[in-house]
Amino acid sequence: MNTVVIMLVFLLFGGAEDPVPANPAFAISVNNVQLQPHMMAFTASPGEQVTLSCADSLSWSIPTLALSGTGTEFRFTLPRSHGTYTVTASDTASVQEWIMIIPLDKAQFRTASINSFPVGFYGDGNSRDHLPGRGFIELWPDVFNARISTHLSFSDFLGHTEGGWPQYMVLDLRLVHKLECVLEEIALSYPEARGIHCISGFRTPVYNAAIGNDTGFSLHLYGAASDFWIEGWPANNLIDDLDRNKRIDVFDGEFIVAAARRLEAAGEVAVGGASAYRWITSHGPFVHLDTRGSAAVWQTRRNLVDNPVI
Repeated sequence: MNTVVIMLVFLLFGGAEDPVPANPAFAISVNNVQLQPHMMAFTASPGEQVTLSCADSLSWSIPTLALSGTGTEFRFTLPRSHGTYTVTASDTASVQEWIMIIPLDKAQFRTASINSFPVGFYGDGNSRDHLPGRGFIELWPDVFNARISTHLSFSDFLGHTEGGWPQYMVLDLRLVHKLECVLEEIALSYPEARGIHCISGFRTPVYNAAIGNDTGFSLHLYGAASDFWIEGWPANNLIDDLDRNKRIDVFDGEFIVAAARRLEAAGEVAVGGASAYRWITSHGPFVHLDTRGSAAVWQTRRNLVDNPVI
């Protein structure tokens, strides 16, 4: 009987992905600022001199820029153009990659599209005052699914693609950090938590209007908001019973909101809006979090559906 059980377990889970993805192998600093332990991406500016450092001596490289070095520091000057570059560091036992993001400056955004990617207009379209200050990240297939943190990739925040490549998005990396911290906080009382399922991240103004959102200043337009839930493994596209009340309902979302508020109060993540949403016809409960700078909250429909999934 034991042999049968072992074989069934192997068949069910033997070829599955690791349910606990690894944090970066090395702790590094970017221009003397420590990169958060779960972050695998950072932003730089065109033409900037960048210094990466680590307590241990590493072999560093940026293959597409033909840059390499060895030691506790790796210093280089970036080209005066936008792009995404893979930075690799290794020692005798481990290899780690980070994504270095050089956004397309908002000054280069002059029409309703970028390289045929439809964006639409920010604000009333007659002023440049409301353009995203962080600039647009240019994405190609080789980095679209690259991890930018332990549990998240660019593709998690750009759920809709428009036409061919390249795609473009805006993303506040403080939001990525916030989601990772919320997952860690939830796991303290709910160890089964494994993944962050983002259903909506960055939205272009044209896409935002197409889905019926009539606000022109949604935090989603600035890559500073995410609608998501937290679930266990294997993933089943549904929030878990995080508060263990034997129901999957809006209160599981409020469990996430409470965790985010604790982290905000402790100064560990950026303060922002937070609200939990009930079941809708297309999916289960979820949470909106953002990094607007104030602890905004708003009313949502909290009516429970009959016979929620357990």
